[in-house]
Amino acid sequence: MNNIIEYFEKLFTGAKPYIGFVFALLHKMLFPDSTYVNAATAVLIAMLLDLLTKMWSIAKVNGGYIRSVKIKALYSKTLWEKTSAKFIAYFCVAILAGLSYRVTPLTNVGVFFATVVYSVMFLRETQSVIENLCDAGADLKWLAKWAKKKEKTVLEEKEEKNNERI
Repeated sequence: MNNIIEYFEKLFTGAKPYIGFVFALLHKMLFPDSTYVNAATAVLIAMLLDLLTKMWSIAKVNGGYIRSVKIKALYSKTLWEKTSAKFIAYFCVAILAGLSYRVTPLTNVGVFFATVVYSVMFLRETQSVIENLCDAGADLKWLAKWAKKKEKTVLEEKEEKNNERI
């Protein structure tokens, strides 16, 4: 019996199971289905690209990275505040999308909701990346227009499919 007690004491003092429990709970909420992992990864990569292209466009417009930092056009605190706000918002929406899979009696409704959520988040990030590249001087205005039209099309198609199911 002492060995068992000693084992659990070591387990709870060294391994930090509470942290593991929190991560497991978040994983269960965020990714109830394996397709959610791919969608969330795509959105996360798009967010990183948005951040990088935003920094690049600010540097390009202001005459370089060092000059942008000197004139505080590229300011870490402001950039972090905006990025963290977006990340927290997307994180909360992703949790809601994952929970919708568990709440609704029909798993198709949860998958549908998550598909719409992740598609729109991905398309918004794509638009932002394209706009940042345009600000930096790339000739991609045609692609920005196409991305905006595609977002409208996706939303309309998803709404029609949802109306058919109901």
